[in-house]
Amino acid sequence: MPPKPSAARLLRGARAVFTVAAELARRVRRYAWPSTAGSRNRAYLRDRLVALPLLAVVAFGAFGWAYTGVRGDSAYARDRLAPALVGLAGVRASLFIAQGEAEENLAEGRAAELSGLSERYRTRVARATQNLNRVTRSGALTVAEEQELRVVSALVVDYTGWIGRAQGHATDPVLRDAELAYARSMLCSTPVAPQDSGDRYPPCPPATGSGATSIVDRVSGLERQLRERLADRAGWGDGVLAAGAVSGVASVLLAAGLWRTLSFLRRRFRIRLSVPLAAAALPLLAVPLLTADALLAQHAQRETVPVADALAERTSPKTETAAEERPFDGPDPVAIDVLADRLDDGLSEGRFGFLDGAAPFVFPVGLACAGVIGGALHAYRREYLVVARPGVVA
Repeated sequence: MPPKPSAARLLRGARAVFTVAAELARRVRRYAWPSTAGSRNRAYLRDRLVALPLLAVVAFGAFGWAYTGVRGDSAYARDRLAPALVGLAGVRASLFIAQGEAEENLAEGRAAELSGLSERYRTRVARATQNLNRVTRSGALTVAEEQELRVVSALVVDYTGWIGRAQGHATDPVLRDAELAYARSMLCSTPVAPQDSGDRYPPCPPATGSGATSIVDRVSGLERQLRERLADRAGWGDGVLAAGAVSGVASVLLAAGLWRTLSFLRRRFRIRLSVPLAAAALPLLAVPLLTADALLAQHAQRETVPVADALAERTSPKTETAAEERPFDGPDPVAIDVLADRLDDGLSEGRFGFLDGAAPFVFPVGLACAGVIGGALHAYRREYLVVARPGVVA
């Protein structure tokens, strides 16, 4: 049976696509890997004049884009995300410690009304405010997240106001406890369970959804968004992988093409070494070093993800209080300062420092190499056309 019209059109279309692809592959192979056997000098130099500068632009352009992306993600995590995550963890811990101090001080009644709250309470409230300012200045937040952080700052001010009201009613247990309870509800939306009522720092799991209105809920939401952003940037993106593959293939073809062109010039033109082409090949020697730097930076970012998770999930006011009261017992592995140092050290050491600032110059260097290659080959081809006799094949 004859094929259906639609099937016939599909078959003709497939043949046309195959023909075009085969012709395109032949032309690409001709320009990227021409044979020197039996080729005319003029034709070979013309093909090299087209292929080598184009390969240089593609190789350094794709590599520069991928390397800039990896280095940019590393700098963003080091200079913005890490300080913001540390600051938010400090806000939570400081406010819980302040709440525990306020409840303990106000339980003393008239003594608290006369002498005021403890120095630790004032210090922790000041630290919470400083950490909020630190997160604001970090530059890691979006516009919506900055709005959320402003709400948190306003809630902290309101929270300290209710603690002050409780201090003013320190001798009235009913008013004092009611105001302390309201202050805690602003800090944590989860009520204190009866079995945890005697705990200085009762559990406070953050809520999600429409009911997440307390300070801890909002801070935990911001932490979750920043951690997701860190995990997303720590992974290899499809664009980076594709650009790396294109750059790798183009770099290999460029290196091989330069070597074959130097050999061609030595055999046909008696040029022992083309200095411009050799100089244009030198930047290729930096590609393995820059690749190792990118791999090191990406690995350091992946290593920071569990540290960021520990900052949000394993730090506690008990740990921070113990570290403050017993500073010579040794650092606790889940203390905020210890985790902050791990973040900073991991991201700072996860790169070659002497390559800072090199990423923006990768593509311009590639353009310069393309210009040098094109200029040199154009000069050789022009000189050959001047001195060669018509019909002579060197």
